Amino acid sequence: MSRLIYFVTEDRYVKPIPGNSYIENIFLEDELLGNALAGLGYKYKRVSWRDSSIDWENVECVLIRTTWDYFDYLDEFNQWLQRLPSKACLNPKELISWNIDKHYLLDLAQKGVRIIPSTIIPKQHPNTLSQWAIDLKYEHIIVKPTIAGAARLTYRLQAKQIEAFDLEFAKLNAQEDFILQPFLPSVTNFGELSLMVLGGKCTHAVQKRVKEGDFRVQDDFGGTVHHFTLTADLIEFAEMVIKLIQPQPLYGRVDILRNDTDQWMVSELELIEPELWFRTAPNKVKYLAMAIHTHIQDHHENHSSP
Repeated sequence: MSRLIYFVTEDRYVKPIPGNSYIENIFLEDELLGNALAGLGYKYKRVSWRDSSIDWENVECVLIRTTWDYFDYLDEFNQWLQRLPSKACLNPKELISWNIDKHYLLDLAQKGVRIIPSTIIPKQHPNTLSQWAIDLKYEHIIVKPTIAGAARLTYRLQAKQIEAFDLEFAKLNAQEDFILQPFLPSVTNFGELSLMVLGGKCTHAVQKRVKEGDFRVQDDFGGTVHHFTLTADLIEFAEMVIKLIQPQPLYGRVDILRNDTDQWMVSELELIEPELWFRTAPNKVKYLAMAIHTHIQDHHENHSSP
């Protein structure tokens, strides 16, 4: 009997919408992975994490794929996550909880990973945003919530704009923690690289470029995605970052930017619901399928006691 793997998405993406290329890409990538898993003897079913008809406490295998609304329903999502059996979640639950909040970047820095310099502004902090910028000697900044996605409440501000934003920022900071970073010019003239790491192996990469006049690489804001040929140093960097994380992720994405001295720095680490861009490299889907197969054999199959 084939083992069933739930591909978990959100309500918006359960059923295809003809002519919506964004949603059609989601289906394409799930189909590519589903076909690869079928070749290894598995079945898959696409479901929303908010589907109350599923007995989540007793599912066997859950692959979180496109839950791109989790930060809008954070308490509900965390409750759902806790309902999953520990061994059912193919990326460990504790990693997902850790990766939800961008405080994790500071943990990576403590492990020796080069990250974009990041300062956490705690919720309801009395200092103004302009005071933070002055203290850190930043004249051009990015500020965004520590829990967010799709560039939600993400602002790029230059020196003359920061003080003018103090009052608005105080209102935002009254509700949640923010992360403050220096703006890196390379994001507008080169873009961001996303490095996919599947079963510990860096398999493929894409370059995300911003629309002219913008700073956000997401396609929601006109950003574009391009195939990028991996180099040995990029492979080594991405695999090093993933190896430093415990427990080990089964799959993930390392997003990086260049700093002013041409060094690569981690901008994001995506372990919850990373878009993996198999449509740009369909032959790489086999690496995730095999990693899932090996994981299930090691953690789900019955083994006789010695």
